[in-house]
Amino acid sequence: MSCDIRIKSALKVRIGEAKSLPSKSCRILPGCPNTYCVINLDKEELFETETVYGTPCPFFCEQFEFEIPRAFWTIGFHLITTDTTFSVTNHSTIGKVTFTKEQLTKIPNKDQWHGLKSVKCDSEAQGKANIGLCIGAEQESDAVILKVRLKECANLYMSNLQRVQPYAVLEIVGPNNSTRSRAQVTKVLRNSSNMQWKNQVYEFRLCDILKRCENDLSNLSLKVDFYHHNGMFRDGSFLGEVVASLANVTNTWSDRWFFLCPKLSDITLQPNHDLGSLRLKIEYKEDHILPSAHYKPLLDLLVDSISNTDPEAVESSVLVLTSTLFNEQLINIAQALVRIFLHLNKVEELLLSLTSVDMVKTSNPNTLFRANSLATKGVDELMKMIGRPYLRRVLKPSLDKIHKENASCEIDPARLRSNDILACNLDNLKRNIDSVYSAIINSGNDCPFTMSNLFSKLQKQAINRFPDTSDIRYTAVSGFIFLRLFAPAILNPKLFQLQSRRPSHDTSRTLTLVSKVIQSLGNLDTHQAILRQGKEKYMEAISQRVLDNSHVNGVKQFLEDVCKTGHKDDSPRDTYCKEGSLVEYRTTGILGRDYSKRKKMYRLSDSGLSCLRYDECYTIKRSDIKCVSRVDEDAFGVPHVLQVIHAKGTLYLRATNSVDHQDWLTCLDKLCRDSPLRINRFHSGALLHSKWTCCGSKAVPHESEGCQETEKDDDKVPDIDIFRELQRLYQILKEGLHKIEAQRTALQSDPNATSPHSVTAKSLHSLDSLIAVIKDLSAAHAHYRSSDTTISPGTRHVPMGPLG
Repeated sequence: MSCDIRIKSALKVRIGEAKSLPSKSCRILPGCPNTYCVINLDKEELFETETVYGTPCPFFCEQFEFEIPRAFWTIGFHLITTDTTFSVTNHSTIGKVTFTKEQLTKIPNKDQWHGLKSVKCDSEAQGKANIGLCIGAEQESDAVILKVRLKECANLYMSNLQRVQPYAVLEIVGPNNSTRSRAQVTKVLRNSSNMQWKNQVYEFRLCDILKRCENDLSNLSLKVDFYHHNGMFRDGSFLGEVVASLANVTNTWSDRWFFLCPKLSDITLQPNHDLGSLRLKIEYKEDHILPSAHYKPLLDLLVDSISNTDPEAVESSVLVLTSTLFNEQLINIAQALVRIFLHLNKVEELLLSLTSVDMVKTSNPNTLFRANSLATKGVDELMKMIGRPYLRRVLKPSLDKIHKENASCEIDPARLRSNDILACNLDNLKRNIDSVYSAIINSGNDCPFTMSNLFSKLQKQAINRFPDTSDIRYTAVSGFIFLRLFAPAILNPKLFQLQSRRPSHDTSRTLTLVSKVIQSLGNLDTHQAILRQGKEKYMEAISQRVLDNSHVNGVKQFLEDVCKTGHKDDSPRDTYCKEGSLVEYRTTGILGRDYSKRKKMYRLSDSGLSCLRYDECYTIKRSDIKCVSRVDEDAFGVPHVLQVIHAKGTLYLRATNSVDHQDWLTCLDKLCRDSPLRINRFHSGALLHSKWTCCGSKAVPHESEGCQETEKDDDKVPDIDIFRELQRLYQILKEGLHKIEAQRTALQSDPNATSPHSVTAKSLHSLDSLIAVIKDLSAAHAHYRSSDTTISPGTRHVPMGPLG
């Protein structure tokens, strides 16, 4: 990729529900399907939801957010049904919803229903191919000849990551495949995932086929189908196809990269209404990040917005003016701003400036910080970034216990089952509430310093704004930490990474009731207050036991502890980073003549990387890690392998997919960035059969410096990629430029616009500066798009799609 511009992609998707799914196809025991949904990147399985049992309308309600680490053609959502009729679990695909990269950029960020398409053997593809084309002529007859040079393929795999032995079938086709040339078949390439055909050239005489297509070359296309060779037979498994138009082919060689795509018939296939439909909310972001100097004017404009803490000055700043114009983008704007100012160590000034505006606009102390504004969304984002380890340490033990017991805590008479006993359920609920409550109120001194310092100053702001309201010192803080952090985390622990699986129906109901009570305690509500409100009569029994002065006073003391900043820091003990299943590869023998593999559970925390297998527990300390890097696919014959080089040797680990692979690399790299044993060179392969697979060297590990250089600190992207956040902010502002210009026009007609010290004049100046910055960045993007050849369609990093 060019050193001038970086391209980063991310996807956020919420899988809601499916409806009208077909019943089981089993004739003996027909019925409703047990269904789960799988997210695919091309053919690669990334994530799957929990299985929903026995309904044609499964409700998933799961959210996934991840970086996309490689070029891709489609994102797919496959609905899979399971059948255990004969004690053997069978998985079969009901249907799928797929989007190309181009379609993702056009999908609105809202819930939409999408019809399912049927899945066939030639409807899945992955990989890319480099193909060269050239038009020539026979010397004797001047007949037109198309020359095809099949150079290289990359990232070809079967769905189970099995290595392929590919071959290609080439032919010329006319419109709608009505006209075809004689097909030519390449040789089979074996035992490699990145294959080269060594520029073998295939020739097609076009005289006859051109006559049938009105002598118009633009009516013809080259179709190349790729297959995996299955043993002795040529009829292999379909890998994908390339369809390249001949319209712009000349007499000079033109080499381009193409995505391997499903059959064109599948791309244009319409949804089958008999299969049902799936509700999705998709947000796809592709950030084209320019060199850092281009973002300095925007960064300066943002920093200047908080330089004056006077509420009137803040109200006329770029930050507040844009937040009123982009209500639908408040979350994305808040995320970008908090990360930018956190990187600059100015996040406290940012949030205090924004909250001061909210306080001026609020006349009723009971509604302070209850609305969704840029200030409240910003504090939300900060708590999620800084407070996640704290949240895990406080809530996870209690939530784990609730999940493990799975006891019924239902107290609504309308929801009770026939075998439920209300008194027992009430005791169960009281026990769970007490567990969560005790964990929270005893954790005030563990709150991270950044959060405590902000809450302390928010508390003082609120007291100065509403001096006659005695409880404002508590409610100003509890509105954030209870209502926007603790209560949502209890209600949906998987979303906050407190649980790896979705809770059962009983546990989910228990968490809902516990969250309700914790939220009431955060509001400092007593039982008498609940009675006056007259809401949910069934909650009176539990509120009478819990919502008393003793519990409320405990909450108040906790809030006082949270606002104390002494002896606190932002480096909590043994912070959990990542946990998951990996396949460990071990080289055995004196010089690694063989290797074995074994699936194990690993956990990454501030102390190091730990193996959690019951019969083999060990930890590689953070200070012992020398280097973390990718491993070449040729080393073990599979993709997604990484290596952890440490003081006692090298640990080879294979992740489940490319997204998981990138996550582990990123987390491990952050962990060992400051390691005292860090090395400058390493081998990107493994020592097998007495030599390194990467460079062929025969040196043993402790004698070899390595054939690759480690990445320098200056080349690494920091924990917060500030320029990516600035690019995202610019993209939002650019898409709403017409709103900004309309606001400026409206302000220009204000009589106070000519007064240099008025709020209107200051607002006009801010908007003029912002518009100028947006236009300069737009011009810079246009320049790079026209001059940077690495981001042109047809390059290795940006392959072309069908009919390219």
